[in-house]
Amino acid sequence: MSVLRKLDKLLERFLSLMDGIAAISVFAIMLLITADVLSRLILNKPFAGTAEIVSSIIIIVCFLEIPYVAVKGAHVRTTMLYDKVGRKGKLAIDIVAAALGVLVYAFIIRASWANLINAIEIGEAEIAGSVRITTIPGRFSIIFGSGLMILEFIDQIIKFGYELLTGNNFAEGGNK
Repeated sequence: MSVLRKLDKLLERFLSLMDGIAAISVFAIMLLITADVLSRLILNKPFAGTAEIVSSIIIIVCFLEIPYVAVKGAHVRTTMLYDKVGRKGKLAIDIVAAALGVLVYAFIIRASWANLINAIEIGEAEIAGSVRITTIPGRFSIIFGSGLMILEFIDQIIKFGYELLTGNNFAEGGNK
């Protein structure tokens, strides 16, 4: 069990690192948009490809951020039924939700895989004037982030299942 706890902490640290990269990316988007607006207003020369770069980075940010949100339990949820059941009912709902999450993100990977391979093979890019912006990082981030979500959901299934079966908190090493 201690190996699982170590893997849990390692996954949480890695997802926290991805969250940090996403935060830096948001800051970079802010700087790019600000510079573009200032260039447009002061010099009457906007940067070519700003919209395309920002849209590509936003995809990366979202798929790097989503797994960390799952770690923190901060996803939006409807709690009509959840609030009416006891602790074991909540754990069962959480396990089912995580299992469905594994399926959904596996389908996202399956649906996105061929597009990533095709983008790599043909060197797919968006063209904005004379600027060529590759779509490969965005397409890769969809698969990478979805894979991280699957790992987080499996981690949740283990933790919630352990608590449901033993009545003990997973993170506290068996203490209630």
